[in-house]
Amino acid sequence: MHPYQRQIDLCGEALEAVRSSIPPDLFRDVDDYINRFDEWGLGMEVLIDQLGELDIVISPEQFDLIRAAMDSIGQGESDRLAHLRTHGVSRPPESPAS
Repeated sequence: MHPYQRQIDLCGEALEAVRSSIPPDLFRDVDDYINRFDEWGLGMEVLIDQLGELDIVISPEQFDLIRAAMDSIGQGESDRLAHLRTHGVSRPPESPAS
């Protein structure tokens, strides 16, 4: 078993959660970083950056999985993640004021 298997698994779960929202080539590239090259941190950075570059909005649940993966590698407070939180996560519609 890989000594960082937990981190790899969390990164893989986060990637899988956004699979249907991202281009196939981005999925392949990030999957390679995580699972082939042992560069899961770089893979997550690429994923987060590309979500922003491509203006892909993700759900709060998808964000939580990305955040958990980033937390596991000590990057939970990164500027990338903060930017994604404020600019790339869908918000539930506000209910009309009564």
